Amino acid sequence: MDLILGAGSAGIGVVLICWAGSLSIRYNAWTNRVRERHPNFNPPATPEWRARNTKIMTVMFRAAGVFFILISIAHLLPLVSTKPH
Repeated sequence: MDLILGAGSAGIGVVLICWAGSLSIRYNAWTNRVRERHPNFNPPATPEWRARNTKIMTVMFRAAGVFFILISIAHLLPLVSTKPH
């Protein structure tokens, strides 16, 4: 079970790190569509803030990817270092 969790966490981490840019662009496009539909709740962002939001989300996705890779190492490390009985 630890092998599946470790491999899955590593896969998610790699995907988040590699595709952080495109994921952040898609996420910010989605939030901007919501903001344009409901301007009284949260006004649409200016182009400068859209670029800043994309950079912030890219960093957040990459940080989440690193977290998942560290979790996968924590799951997989005991499998490597255990001695057979």
